[in-house]
Amino acid sequence: MSILSPVNRSYSFSGLNALVVNFTTTKARLLMIQDIKDIVLRQRRFLLLAVALPTLTALVVSLIIPKQYLSKASVLPANSRFSDKSRFTAEEITELYSVFSSGDDLDRLYATARSWPVMMKMVDSFGLIKHYKIRKADEKGREEALRIFRTKCGIFKTEYGEMHVKVTDRDRVLAASIANAMILQTERAHQDLYRDYYSTTLRKLETAYTTLSVTEGNVPAGDSTRSVPGAPTHQLDYYRRAMTDIRMALLNPPPALVVLERAVPSVKSESPKVLVNVAATFLVSLFTAFAMVLLIPGFKKD
Repeated sequence: MSILSPVNRSYSFSGLNALVVNFTTTKARLLMIQDIKDIVLRQRRFLLLAVALPTLTALVVSLIIPKQYLSKASVLPANSRFSDKSRFTAEEITELYSVFSSGDDLDRLYATARSWPVMMKMVDSFGLIKHYKIRKADEKGREEALRIFRTKCGIFKTEYGEMHVKVTDRDRVLAASIANAMILQTERAHQDLYRDYYSTTLRKLETAYTTLSVTEGNVPAGDSTRSVPGAPTHQLDYYRRAMTDIRMALLNPPPALVVLERAVPSVKSESPKVLVNVAATFLVSLFTAFAMVLLIPGFKKD
């Protein structure tokens, strides 16, 4: 009579079956690994060529492509309240303005830097039509040079309230020069807008002051042909002070930006990244070659 109960006998059979299944699985894995090894050994020449040729090609192309250098300039927007023309002749200082500004002024600065006049000024000033080897020198050539320049120039706003101007070019000195020139041109565009506004206002004030002085203080009263006598002296004084403020503002237009970092010629090229290109090509070609050898039936035959 067996000393094993039915329950113990069932556990013994289950353990034996598990052992057999485990052994079979291990043997199958070993056979599969051996098959893969055999296929790789048979196709080693194909694998070598499939990996070596793309990798060498990537290396040669990366070395032949002209190097591109990146230069970056960083600015902060100036406080727009510096446009207050009374800051020159005010008898009392009512408020001390901060040099730096807020996000609204940064948006205006960003829009100006990306504008067509600033970009096209760089194209014309640095002769980018010839530099980019564009055959046409007419308006179409300028537009083509502008299109290429926009791909090589990046203007970015940061979360810290800065604006970065990045220029990439094969000439590292030219890249830095263009980045710095864009900063100057952006500020000049803002100051030209101020000058136009101040000049128009000054002409109107001078006309009103001359009219008031010639008529000895008599100015027309609405639609009536009668004159109101004796304009007070403080009215003429107001015109004189206003014209003085505007003349001072014309000579000293408010700053639009504060240069945080000027662009300098880069010593290290930005692209092409030789090691990255070669390593990426090697890994992709290695994966592709192994996939072809293991998955395509034709490679599995002797």
